[in-house]
Amino acid sequence: MSRGGEMVYIPDDSDFSSFRAQCESLEGWQCRYNKAGITVWSQGQEESCTVQKIKTRISCKDVPAETLYDVLHDTHYRKKWDSNMIETHDIGRLTANADVGYYSWKCPSPLKNRDFVTLRSWLPLDHDYVIINYSVKHPRYPPREGFVRAVSLLTGYLVKANGSGASVLYYLTQVDPRGECP
Repeated sequence: MSRGGEMVYIPDDSDFSSFRAQCESLEGWQCRYNKAGITVWSQGQEESCTVQKIKTRISCKDVPAETLYDVLHDTHYRKKWDSNMIETHDIGRLTANADVGYYSWKCPSPLKNRDFVTLRSWLPLDHDYVIINYSVKHPRYPPREGFVRAVSLLTGYLVKANGSGASVLYYLTQVDPRGECP
């Protein structure tokens, strides 16, 4: 497996800390939407970067952090809440808290559907949880016919306990969807 032309590495504590800091920081982010407990930010494009970062924060009043983490982490349950998912499955386990998986989703017409192969890592931190992933290449999972292989530069979730039985969900993503837009 490789990440672009690089060797794959398993995220370490500094990667999880960096992801958490990006989720919690407002510096460099522009608020695009803020209503009913949902906030969406984007981070402006630099000349050398054609893909924006998007970040959301959602208050979940009646969902404990542990439950939200379990729902996000369970690839078999994902079809129940992810209506755009076509297919997802684990390819292989790398460590106790890292695996490689496949995910494909429906795109609106006239776009072709997209898919990913990603290395996913997770780390429970007291009452908070982090799940991060980035795209990798796997020799047994080349791009599939009828799909455009998208690239996750960094995508993930930060789930924070927020009082008794409540949580806050951050979703941060920087994805190159690839392919042509009409």
